[in-house]
Amino acid sequence: MGFFKKIRTTAVKAVRALTRRASTVLGSLRKSSSPLADRLLSDALRIAEIPSPTAREEQRAAFVLERLRSLGLNPQVDEDGNVLARITCPVPDDPRPILVLAELSSPRWHPLESLSRLDADRAYGAGLSDSLGPATLLSLAESLQSGTPAIPKDVLLLFAARPLDDPRGSVLRRLAEDPQDRPAASLSLRGLSLGTVPTKSLGTYRIEVRVRTDAEVSETDRGPRTAVDAVVALARTLTGITWDAEKRTTCAIRRIEAGSGFGHEPTEGLLDIELESADEAVLEIAMKAATATAESRGREANLQTQVTIAGYVPVGDPGAGAGLSKLVIQALKEQHIKVREESGADPAAFFSSRGIPAVSLAVASGREGLDRDEIEVASIEKGRRLLVSVIERVSKEVL
Repeated sequence: MGFFKKIRTTAVKAVRALTRRASTVLGSLRKSSSPLADRLLSDALRIAEIPSPTAREEQRAAFVLERLRSLGLNPQVDEDGNVLARITCPVPDDPRPILVLAELSSPRWHPLESLSRLDADRAYGAGLSDSLGPATLLSLAESLQSGTPAIPKDVLLLFAARPLDDPRGSVLRRLAEDPQDRPAASLSLRGLSLGTVPTKSLGTYRIEVRVRTDAEVSETDRGPRTAVDAVVALARTLTGITWDAEKRTTCAIRRIEAGSGFGHEPTEGLLDIELESADEAVLEIAMKAATATAESRGREANLQTQVTIAGYVPVGDPGAGAGLSKLVIQALKEQHIKVREESGADPAAFFSSRGIPAVSLAVASGREGLDRDEIEVASIEKGRRLLVSVIERVSKEVL
């Protein structure tokens, strides 16, 4: 066994021992212990340590399936690796379920930094905030199975194997088009930040441009000498374009990687850009223009260029989600959680753009970082109670 593999094995054993004792530790650290919140955090710690992203998130899905079956549910796994579980009401007042969903994957998982740690007030770990969504879904399943609260509608839980903005995913479209599963309302869970409510939905395209330069290019050639030169020049071109007359469509650079310092070959580079707009038609035109510009500039500079649509979120219908957002804001105020309204791309807009009330809901407070996340332990119980309160309200309202 290699040295690093030994370290990894030892660390995994240590964190498993830690998470088995998570409820006991939290109970001793906090003044008012909540068993459901303790299990929620324990599940989040365990999910965070499981490698991700993988093709179908099989390892994380296996953990979720085991927990759901232990609660007496019969979850299903579709061909893409998504886990679905329906908690039925004996006599529902509406055959349409309330959909509650979260992503299983975490792009920030690290083999060592994701082995989380706890102190009296906070939990720390790389990608830990990403695991709070599925852990909260498991907590919700436990609450509903115990009959507290009693919901007069079916509740459909979705643990999505792909990111919700992944254009290759089809589960959201299938649910929206299925007569039995088309939801009455949709709640999309994310880790941070508790109290934030998306009120103005913007659409977004995330475009990934990979370039490769000719290693033999000389100083007298027309093309850039290095991959760094090529990527930077392309970034300047795309950010300098005016996409619409009102200048409401923006192009932001999410990531630039080029050269051996980022694990690439010296001749390789990566540019990740994000287009954002409140107008779906303009957004579509901007996406096609950005893609064509990247390809044409690559040809002009004698570059090998590959352009991929890495993410897409449609512009939501503000009317479809207005009533649901109002319910969420009311629940936040009643629980004395500060409300922060924001505008931006929201994966829940997939449903609102199809006339289904939808909103994203954060379940904890803290700080998300590149190396590690910092979660306020006491906020987890607030987020759990908030979700239950919102579902109760949604089940009794006509949205």
